[in-house]
Amino acid sequence: MAEPAMPPAMLAVKGLNVYRGATHVLKDVSFEVGKGELVALIGANGAGKSTTLLALSGLLPARAGSAVMAAGSGPLELTRASTEAIVRAGLTHCPEGRQIFQSLTVEENLALGAYTRTDREWIERTTREVHALFPILRERASTPAGALSGGEQMMVAMGRALLGAPKLLLLDEPSLGLAPKVIETIFDVIAELKGRGVTILLIEQNAAMALEIADRA
Repeated sequence: MAEPAMPPAMLAVKGLNVYRGATHVLKDVSFEVGKGELVALIGANGAGKSTTLLALSGLLPARAGSAVMAAGSGPLELTRASTEAIVRAGLTHCPEGRQIFQSLTVEENLALGAYTRTDREWIERTTREVHALFPILRERASTPAGALSGGEQMMVAMGRALLGAPKLLLLDEPSLGLAPKVIETIFDVIAELKGRGVTILLIEQNAAMALEIADRA
């Protein structure tokens, strides 16, 4: 029996080479993520997984190779685009360590995720959807994000990413340092987002859980 056809590519990475200082971290990395797919990127610590996501987000320059994302206005070469253009095209990045704004409230952190959006009705509706996914964030709306538990901070980081209206969502170690029950909640949400058709590139230390929900790895 023939294998099912791959969906059209949301992301096509070819021959990507990235350095951190003098260290050649990514060497001719190539892969594709199809529209609506959840693809897990698995490897040992220090293999370059986070570096890959930082390069796709425009936060680290690529020395060679290409990374093309299917954007609404046509293909976008991520290695030559500004980070702002990348975000506006619909790529959102939930980074390792969450990287939320500790002194801002939960509500303010979420609002920052929607800074490229101008449709107030859409922002309010999507904020309600984030609250439905993570009810604790509604209760903690006026709480400084730095006062939250690690699991709650991860929910803020994911909610902020969702308010960026992602066409392609990059998730970097979402379970890192979290309690098992919280990890279960996070993975339930990831599975729900996949069900909604969000394209996801997932880095995850818990390879078994990642493979359980991923289309490919």
